[in-house]
Amino acid sequence: MKWNNITELNSKDYKCGHCGKDIASKEGYKATTENYGRMSSQSYSIDGQIYICHFCEKPTFFDYNDEQFPGAIFGNSVNYISDDLVSNLFEEARRCHSVNAFTSSVMCCRKLLMNISVSEGAKEGLSFQGYIDYLDNNGYVPPNGKTWVDNIRKLGNTANHKIETQNENNSKLILNFTSMLLKFIYEMPGLLENSAE
Repeated sequence: MKWNNITELNSKDYKCGHCGKDIASKEGYKATTENYGRMSSQSYSIDGQIYICHFCEKPTFFDYNDEQFPGAIFGNSVNYISDDLVSNLFEEARRCHSVNAFTSSVMCCRKLLMNISVSEGAKEGLSFQGYIDYLDNNGYVPPNGKTWVDNIRKLGNTANHKIETQNENNSKLILNFTSMLLKFIYEMPGLLENSAE
């Protein structure tokens, strides 16, 4: 992809919301507004800037408050997830967080508990507590990890059943807990299995 008429901007460090790479870019576009003061003096204010990632070549917009669109995807992908539904739902939760859809992110993490249970052998149609119990009773919850799962469940229930919305901190917390649970269930065994080959 080639961008036309790129201008040089002040260098900016950010994490690309498209490819996830940490970059420093100084190429892109800026949007300005003409301001007229006394005596017809003219000045310009910068209303936004678009930086181009030199890895994926996709644009990232920063508004006048320096808020990034699309935002950086929070956390990291988890390797060796054997079920595409589980993997895709976790990535969806991370993308929701990146666009400030924190309630949606928390709800995805809650749903992941059900998807993980079914992926690991639980029957569909159990109560939500039944899925949690399945994970716990079958060794999928790490030692001292029941608190993690309970936090995912509680905040997910609040997001799902109450009027209030979730905030960025809750979304980050639940994404971290969910990531660790996925690493425990999928990534660590996958690493061990691949190292033996």
